[in-house]
Amino acid sequence: MDGSRYMLSEQNYTKILNHFDKHFWERKTDETNWSYYGLILDWYFDQSVLSIDYIDIEDFFDCNGGFSYWDSTYLSEQYSNLPIKKCLQVLENILNILKHTSVNKEQNLHMVKVVTKVLLRDNIKVINPENGYLTIKPNDIFDSGSYCNIIRVREGVLRKVLKPNYLNDDKLKKRMKYEYENMEKLRECPYILNVYEFNTEDDSYLMEQGEKNLFQHLKDEIEFSFEEKLKIISDVLEGIAFAHKNSIIHRDLHLGNILKIGNDFVICDFGFSKDLSMERSMKSSYTEKNNHLFVDPLAISDFRKLDLKSDIYSIGKIIDYVFTSKESTSDHIFKTIVEICTSRNKSLRYDSVEHIINEIGAVLENQNQKESKKFTIEKILNNHYDTQVHELIMILIDSDKLSNFIVAHQLSSFGKIIEQFESGYQIKIIQSIAYGYSEATGYGGWSNYDIFADISYYLCKNSQNREVVNIATSVLEECAGIRYSAKDLLEEIMK
Repeated sequence: MDGSRYMLSEQNYTKILNHFDKHFWERKTDETNWSYYGLILDWYFDQSVLSIDYIDIEDFFDCNGGFSYWDSTYLSEQYSNLPIKKCLQVLENILNILKHTSVNKEQNLHMVKVVTKVLLRDNIKVINPENGYLTIKPNDIFDSGSYCNIIRVREGVLRKVLKPNYLNDDKLKKRMKYEYENMEKLRECPYILNVYEFNTEDDSYLMEQGEKNLFQHLKDEIEFSFEEKLKIISDVLEGIAFAHKNSIIHRDLHLGNILKIGNDFVICDFGFSKDLSMERSMKSSYTEKNNHLFVDPLAISDFRKLDLKSDIYSIGKIIDYVFTSKESTSDHIFKTIVEICTSRNKSLRYDSVEHIINEIGAVLENQNQKESKKFTIEKILNNHYDTQVHELIMILIDSDKLSNFIVAHQLSSFGKIIEQFESGYQIKIIQSIAYGYSEATGYGGWSNYDIFADISYYLCKNSQNREVVNIATSVLEECAGIRYSAKDLLEEIMK
């Protein structure tokens, strides 16, 4: 079977014919009273209004497509390996018989509905008026907007064309040309939809086909990982940053104008865009109110007020939507960035997309540091020593926060960590504890003395470093003056 992905697939065509064969293949009796199995579609035809205009079913098929017809052969055998148009005509003939026959009306209606659904999978529509013939046609319209249609051309390629009632609208014709020129200017960016050629005869242009827009993508998927969400906003930011660098502001950025293509997300529909490097802009050709949820509210009544910082606003709304649409909370790590992007005071918004990218990078770095620190703390809690543990403890010592850290995490076994350091570092650590433990204990009550008593006791019992033992002993003696449990530990090591 010939055709493209937008025409009837061989699999679906065969499935439909097999469906018909299942219903129309029964025992029959001919004029000689000889019984045999065959198609009963001729009986359906004879009981239809179609029989008024045609001699018999063979004549009907011949007049509508030039087909032969045998009731002794399966439909799937008779009409396989036909050109696309012929396949559609075969199905149209059969569906018209079902529509116009008086036999099994309810069952026939169901079969028409089933076939209609299957054909839609291949972008083929069944036009079924209440009265008259049913027709089957390829659905060439991929999508439709307020003033244009998106037409299928071939696999992966669409054409954006004005709707018939706007073909003579000079303002919209200029808009189409202006849109194409701005997108063509951005052709080097992988996150801007590709456009290929402009047809001056009908003011249309070819463009790359996306799989679906971002709104649909977010709706279809059950959940997204943080990395997947980050990929979406990163692609959008890179695309708009490139556009701004080339003096083009989008002015209509929202979920519907971001398309998924493979693993990337690309920006499309630059119909409202403005080239800042040129005197000409859409303000001289077409004006329209802009009222979608992602538009800058400061320009809600007149899109001509939209500027670079309006794109910044839309980016903020997109970031927020991506990170909250599937969550039970509105909070996320980029919330502050969103708030700055969407400030009602334009002067407080970021001055550039690059600034947003840098801010996101800083947030991620800080988050990574937090995650790294959390992981290192888990190592300490498990008495595991490595380079990361060493570095963290040295940082805590340098900032005089080691004792507070020990209290915060209730590290009674911290002596086991100290024991794994080299001798010189052991001294440095216990000195830091001796200097700061007394103040640190106050953050959690008297029982915190027990933590440092346990650490000191362990070192007194296990350390081979005499200086470490001496400092640990002095700490334990001070704890023993406050806590009976520490006094018991001191008495044990003094035996």
